[in-house]
Amino acid sequence: MTDQTRQLLTQFHQATVLPTYVFNAENQLVTAFKNPVTPEIPLKLLTKLPTLLPAQVNLFFTPELGLMGIFNIHEHRIIVWNNNVSVQGSPNYSDQLPMTSIDQFKAQLRLLYFTLTKHWSTFSEVQLTQVTQALAVPTRNPRETDRDDQRHAYYQGYLAEQQMLLGVEHGNLTEFNHYYVPFMAAGNFGKLATYDLRSKKNITIAATTLFTRAAIRGGLFAEGAYALSDQCIQTAEHQVDITNVYEYTRTIGELFLKNVARIKRQNLPSIVYLAQEYIYDNVQTIKTVATVAEHVHTSDSYLMHLFKQTTGQPLMQFIITQKIQFARLQLVFTDLSIGELADMLGFANQGELTRAFKKQLGMTPSQFRQQQRIL
Repeated sequence: MTDQTRQLLTQFHQATVLPTYVFNAENQLVTAFKNPVTPEIPLKLLTKLPTLLPAQVNLFFTPELGLMGIFNIHEHRIIVWNNNVSVQGSPNYSDQLPMTSIDQFKAQLRLLYFTLTKHWSTFSEVQLTQVTQALAVPTRNPRETDRDDQRHAYYQGYLAEQQMLLGVEHGNLTEFNHYYVPFMAAGNFGKLATYDLRSKKNITIAATTLFTRAAIRGGLFAEGAYALSDQCIQTAEHQVDITNVYEYTRTIGELFLKNVARIKRQNLPSIVYLAQEYIYDNVQTIKTVATVAEHVHTSDSYLMHLFKQTTGQPLMQFIITQKIQFARLQLVFTDLSIGELADMLGFANQGELTRAFKKQLGMTPSQFRQQQRIL
């Protein structure tokens, strides 16, 4: 994809707020222009598109996914998504991602296509019942919901919340955005008011409170954190409309996160800060100090020396601590076995994880899980 095409798609997304994706012939994502809260395009849909949409330019609709415009240009497939679903389809929030009318959407697609190709085109419009059926998820009878289902939902919601807040605490945007969507999708806040705008403001206030506490744990001075919290809440209270509560609250979380990151940068050498960021982002796969040192372009010995000198903690110990912190959440809020968790975190075997866990917490993973499980 040329730089000019990338720039055109960037401007298109900024002007329309429509998620726009570019895939290659193998259905691999080349780039995406979207807000972090926008769901990913289902893989099943991507694999079916070549056979269901043979035309060069297509416009199709499914009840679950809304409207999509697709351009087959050279070796790339460009997809523009007029999404009509809330984040992960959560029933607890009425707010939806930005959506335009079908006539507006067609006009936007025609303009984009002309800008890219210098040709006007009419769209092949398809009602994709085949895709709809293929993507349909079997629903359960409400009577089948039992205590185990409720416990699973509670665990998953709280797990997503804790992982998302660690992103704020670490001042790590990638980590925060990765867990933000499942956090909001879990519906932790519920429907807090019958009046739609009031409910959105209440959700914003509740989320801001969580962000504030996480930022303080991350090193932001309490006075500054509470001042920022008051400012965000007052701004929310004065809003006459909140179109997208997901993106609105995510932006507030990012604001706290950036303040935490700024404090960390001021207090740490850049190499140490970058090493920590890399560990937060890749905690499951990192096995050696050499991997981290290679990422920050320095030697193992120098990085270990500088890390210990500035943080008071050996680098490998910091890596293990982050792995154990991740393991603690998984032990409480998922049903992963100890062996599966050891494999996920890059330990050689279950025994290695157990020894590291017991060294830090004074108990085995199994003992910790039994002690912490509350439902």
